Amino acid sequence: MHAAAGLVDFLPRMKQRMATTQLFEDLEYARHGGKRLRLDILQPQGPGPHPVLMYLHGGAFAVGSKRTHRALAATYASQGYLVFNVDYRLAPEFPFPAAIEDACAAWLWVTNHAGDYGGDRHRIALAGESAGANLALSVVLACCTPRPEPFAAPLFDHGVRPVAALLYCGFLQTSRPGRYQRPGVSALAARVAKDAARSYLGRFADHPGQEHALADPLCIVEAMSAPSRLPALFIAAGLNDPVAADSQRLERELIRLDSPCSAHYYAGEPHAFHVMFWRQNAIRCWRDSFEFLHRHLPVNA
Repeated sequence: MHAAAGLVDFLPRMKQRMATTQLFEDLEYARHGGKRLRLDILQPQGPGPHPVLMYLHGGAFAVGSKRTHRALAATYASQGYLVFNVDYRLAPEFPFPAAIEDACAAWLWVTNHAGDYGGDRHRIALAGESAGANLALSVVLACCTPRPEPFAAPLFDHGVRPVAALLYCGFLQTSRPGRYQRPGVSALAARVAKDAARSYLGRFADHPGQEHALADPLCIVEAMSAPSRLPALFIAAGLNDPVAADSQRLERELIRLDSPCSAHYYAGEPHAFHVMFWRQNAIRCWRDSFEFLHRHLPVNA
């Protein structure tokens, strides 16, 4: 994956985007057990203050990195956003709650240091795809509602709320992967979901406890009562994606809560189709997401 990501750097569009962006690599935002956790910053041209976006990569909680997803981070930076592209610990070496613990730590670091790089911490959004969408929604919940988890509670007290979040092909409920064993879902897709759940949650994949609540942020939203404190959410999923049902469930709940959302579904598209930049629906998805971002987090505010 890292070799493929390196090749992407030579594509004309990527070279053009990076030519207008200053890259700050491998900045440490936290440590756990001697392991240094790092992020990259992609700073757009101009004096700022820039609106800020924190990006959390996908990969079933087990693969991927800020390096493999730099092209996606650069896409936001090309639109004028100061982007913090975050690495987090991966399962199964580091199971739940490592990833969300790191995402919460990254949020605190980003909101404390955005101004050092020309960013406005009061104009900040989150984005992520698949497992990254799960983490992004969990961070939103930690920022906007009091949470009992020791790693999540400081976010609400910190007082910085995201203006918006973009959730692509969200794997928003990790637990109980048996729900994927249904007509219309291939045996391979069901196995991938099962492996991801067991890698992240171990023996609790089928029967999570209350302490695993932030592995299933969708279920937290489903248990919420109106009025909602959540920011505007952008939801995108391909209709041939086995996890599209998670996005549809989230949309229904946000409507129930009278919470602002913009949901977009793309016929015939598989999981993570939006990274296939050459596809017409991927182009449409990015156009939809930028319209949402510019509406809720304008660059020239």
